[in-house]
Amino acid sequence: MKYNKLMKGSFLIGILFIYSCQSDYSKLVKKELASNVKNDTLFNTLRFGNTRKEFYEICWDLNKKGIATHGENNNYVKKYLVPKDSVDKLKTIKMLFYARFDSSDKITAMDMKFSYSAWAPWNKDLLADALLPVLKDSLLKWYPGNSFMKMKDGIDVKIDGNRQIQIKKESNRNVSVLIENLEYKYNTLVD
Repeated sequence: MKYNKLMKGSFLIGILFIYSCQSDYSKLVKKELASNVKNDTLFNTLRFGNTRKEFYEICWDLNKKGIATHGENNNYVKKYLVPKDSVDKLKTIKMLFYARFDSSDKITAMDMKFSYSAWAPWNKDLLADALLPVLKDSLLKWYPGNSFMKMKDGIDVKIDGNRQIQIKKESNRNVSVLIENLEYKYNTLVD
């Protein structure tokens, strides 16, 4: 009888120990995935699950409307974000984006790079260090919900349901953003 109580107590302590060893990030991922909230919307009608063909059609439509064009080296789609509350044209932001697809050609993530269009290494106001907080504020407006949490290597992460957004300074010029579908990411790791 005492042995059973001792075993149950040890088991509970073990579970509490394992739970307390999980990082805040791991706890947040589990909590958000368990919520079953689907946040599949990306931007400009792009969504997780769009096919490669739909991605090209949407980008082609954006091109026809003059909203987007091909980026440098044709590796990304490019569009410009003009601040609505600023007359300072130097603060126009260049956004490069391209989708990541799974084996069935469906969007599972969106890789993006941002920089000020008038970037120059001698303009401190236009370096990635100045752009990063501006982008974080914009991402919080575009994708409301949880705030960003600090991770290793200067990466900030925001998770809302199945959508994870990572942002980091990539260079003196660029800030990179990766929006991922966590359901796909973790189901792929488990399989």
